[in-house]
Amino acid sequence: MWRNWHYWRGQWHDVVLALHARYGRVVRIAPNEVSIVDEAAARALYGHGTPVVKTDWYATWDIPGTAAGLFATRDRAEHRFLRRRVSRAYSMTAILEFEAHIQGCFDLLLEQLAARADTGDVVDMADWTNAVTYDVVGELAYGAPLGHVRTGSDVLGIRQAILTGFFWMANLGHYPGQPSRFLNHPALAAVLRGLGVPNSFLRFREWSVTRVRARMQERSAAGPPDQSPRKDMLHHFVQMKDAQGNPASEGEVLIEAMNIIGAGADTTAIGMRACLYYVCTHPAVYKRLQREIDEYFAARPDQQGIPYNEARQLPYLHAVVSEATRLHPSIVYQLLRRPPSPGGLTVAGHTIPAGTTVGISPRAQNRDRAVWGEDADCFRPERWLDDPGRARYFESVSMTFGGNGPRMCIGRNIALVEIFKFLALMLHTFDIELVDSTRPWRLETFWFAYQHEMYVRLWKRAKG
Repeated sequence: MWRNWHYWRGQWHDVVLALHARYGRVVRIAPNEVSIVDEAAARALYGHGTPVVKTDWYATWDIPGTAAGLFATRDRAEHRFLRRRVSRAYSMTAILEFEAHIQGCFDLLLEQLAARADTGDVVDMADWTNAVTYDVVGELAYGAPLGHVRTGSDVLGIRQAILTGFFWMANLGHYPGQPSRFLNHPALAAVLRGLGVPNSFLRFREWSVTRVRARMQERSAAGPPDQSPRKDMLHHFVQMKDAQGNPASEGEVLIEAMNIIGAGADTTAIGMRACLYYVCTHPAVYKRLQREIDEYFAARPDQQGIPYNEARQLPYLHAVVSEATRLHPSIVYQLLRRPPSPGGLTVAGHTIPAGTTVGISPRAQNRDRAVWGEDADCFRPERWLDDPGRARYFESVSMTFGGNGPRMCIGRNIALVEIFKFLALMLHTFDIELVDSTRPWRLETFWFAYQHEMYVRLWKRAKG
């Protein structure tokens, strides 16, 4: 109840850091759960070849009427199969094939923000970053933007529905019997419909079914896969096979599309806002980064966008993104596992019996002084530039995307492409100022560390 109370309050991002600062590397946060900060334990829990398993808490993310999802499945063999069959669609090679769709969303975002620049009006970057990431995953998962940037609104109420759903599912998933499973139950949907209560998540699901069915029918009529008129992630999903080699069911295609929307939009927007915050609150970093980006565009006077493969070659931009997302990863709750028998897990001299629920919060692990030094809580992009070997080590131990093992966030490549492009384009196009640097945002944790009310002012920069 103590742990759950803090979860409901939405301040776990502060609580988990304070716990480990006070009690050390191993902290019992519930009678049946231990929170850890330890590099070796992170590798043992999330690395390649580890025999640990996810806990039953992940069942809270099972969506009725679809199929087993990559994130929620607890079966190791099933996870291997699911990850293998979608890995091509999530590869960097594939994402860069879709980069024109992503760039189109950013072009529209810059146009919308430019219309609001130089007016003195306040712009809420919490809204606009979410709008563009939802449009990007709409392009990739459904074949068209969702219209959030174009309209400047939460089309279909998708963003609020997912925000609300994640709050309830993540927290209710920790209670006996997992009452969260009723949130997605058809019976509840029918009751709400009968009472006339709006259900944005149900509307989104029905919209998703319509889009998926249309693409599957289009795929059936098109003949060979190469003749599909549009290449995107949905194109890959409709060609998937099930474990017996038969064409994937509608539910299997649907869960993959919904996974991107549910987990690939908010997480990326959180990273964008983290980068913008740290840059805007560190003037020396702002000037150095903007100068590097300007020099890139000055050498290409006719170029509008910036390809990811070129953005990632800008060393200071790369360091800033790595450092900002280290300090503010999207996931804050513990990534829960159960060490297997026999032996359990030993951490910092503490023996944790097999079967105990243990987990590591990426936010806490990414500030481990044994890894990052005494200035682990400080924003210092230079730590990624001091020594290439050290930078590779940092990359191998960072838990920004859930670690580097088989359970690493499969959407990492989508997030990286978007965040690099976003930060480079924003600093090249605008001068940006936080309205209130003492209260840059309102931070709330509900599995994700979500920033609300990030108000800025923008001024268009002269080109040339």
